[in-house]
Amino acid sequence: MEAIFKQLRKARIAAGLTQAALAGQVGCTQSAVSMMEAGRPEALSRESLEKLAKVLNVTLPEAVDAKPLSPSSGAGPAVCPGFNCPSNLPYAVGGEVFFMPLGTAGSGRHCVLCGELLARRCPSCGAPLSTPGGCCAACGAAIVTMPEGYADNPQSWIEDRTAAIATLRRALDA
Repeated sequence: MEAIFKQLRKARIAAGLTQAALAGQVGCTQSAVSMMEAGRPEALSRESLEKLAKVLNVTLPEAVDAKPLSPSSGAGPAVCPGFNCPSNLPYAVGGEVFFMPLGTAGSGRHCVLCGELLARRCPSCGAPLSTPGGCCAACGAAIVTMPEGYADNPQSWIEDRTAAIATLRRALDA
């Protein structure tokens, strides 16, 4: 099952709409549409997400979590949704980039390394995160995603990010 934010992005592009044009039709900001397309459905209210899906003729799954969770919501692990955050170690499987949350984002409301709002639920199906892996145990979707086309050479980018994260971890351990 393709993540809902990817479905919505593809539908927007197929409709020939810019993020700003779609935001205008829905009554939200372009930046909220951008964040949602980057895998953060909580950037939009449930009402705005439903309007957006209606404009794009996409059916939303019932479990899409469109509201920020409080720090106490769910007992599972907290993951930083930022693909560039050093709390997420990139790796490749079959040419696709995934991220292994290292468990260093903290347990509060925001990531202690980059300040992003922490996620405690799958951005695709809304299930509570329960395993330390890079994909949701309930639906198989990637928990943290990199925007399409972000890196010209994903393998080289992974190697550079891995080295940078190792350097940071050594500094934190010192």
